[in-house]
Amino acid sequence: MKNIDVVIVGGSVNSLGILRSLAPYARCLVLSDTKSHPVFKSRFGKKKLVKNTKSIDIIDELEKLGRHFIQPPVLFLSEEKTVEQVSFHRERLQDYYKFDLTDHTKIIDLQSKSGFQQLAEDHDAPIPKALSIEKNDDIEQAEHLTFPCVFKPLYQDSGYSKLFKKAYKVESLAEVRALYKEIKPTMPGMMLQEWIHGADNDIYFCIAYFDTQSRLVGDFTGRKLRSWPLNIGGTASCTNAPEKHDELSKITADFAKAINYSGLMGMEYKFDSQRQEFYMIEPTVGRTDYQHEIATLSGHNLLRQIYCYLKNDNLFKYPLMMKPIIWRDEIADANALAHGGNPDEPFDAEVYGAIKRWNDPWPYLSALCKRIKMKVVS
Repeated sequence: MKNIDVVIVGGSVNSLGILRSLAPYARCLVLSDTKSHPVFKSRFGKKKLVKNTKSIDIIDELEKLGRHFIQPPVLFLSEEKTVEQVSFHRERLQDYYKFDLTDHTKIIDLQSKSGFQQLAEDHDAPIPKALSIEKNDDIEQAEHLTFPCVFKPLYQDSGYSKLFKKAYKVESLAEVRALYKEIKPTMPGMMLQEWIHGADNDIYFCIAYFDTQSRLVGDFTGRKLRSWPLNIGGTASCTNAPEKHDELSKITADFAKAINYSGLMGMEYKFDSQRQEFYMIEPTVGRTDYQHEIATLSGHNLLRQIYCYLKNDNLFKYPLMMKPIIWRDEIADANALAHGGNPDEPFDAEVYGAIKRWNDPWPYLSALCKRIKMKVVS
């Protein structure tokens, strides 16, 4: 494994998208902590099983691997906890890998909903009013907010995810009090934020990369078609949105410049149907997410552009005009449609599954076999 150009950390569908975007142009190595992840079944790249991709163990593994590479490979991360580890221990890895992360304090602030809220407010970025709740008395300070609101955890937590929804739409303080009483023992840190009016297909995203001077290297704009769970969930399907690119690219770049940000950033927006303007929802920092592969499929391979930038290769620009593409998480999108999700989609768009691909069939086939076995057993 000495001749590796790219190291991808994580085994989810997210990292599968990175691998499929870069494997035609670079020798890739994926580090995953379980062979059951779809990326381990891909015909692309090399795979290595590691102990844990989200703990200090991944730093030890990366450092050990790094000593054997002939040239430092580009490092791509796909999980929030991995970003925290790599950011905190960056000095141990900077001689072995090519990557750029903004300063550690900023990483932590942007990964925290309260920290991001404060940064956005400090720099007059478009964001709904919100209140951080860490004890019962904090709820009474929410009288200045206009309901409905969204009630969500301040940061990612596996214990919370196993027991509660990603977010809750609430109509009153009484509903907040009741929910918080149930959630507090598991997750005392919550955020109450004014609801942005609109449908799931009013949610847009701008994924971007900024150099060390906060100058834009490349970006791409897309739009959700459906979320799962409806109204509050993650991306079930999405498409490209060149018609909103200039507007959302400017807001994202202005925010990055204001906070002196460098590296990967994804910013999610929602268009408020009542106020007729875009509002920031949340950022993704230092890593990719589900939505990055829609850029590749649209003919705008932002991940390859980042790879070339970090390797000091000649940069290339992508045109904004592109064919309509739909990327869908097969199971999540089926659930969204079955429960009343808006079926509208761009006319004559090419459709790609998150896992199912004719040129890389084994991630889908292995997942299908797993589901069949589970049904037989149950």
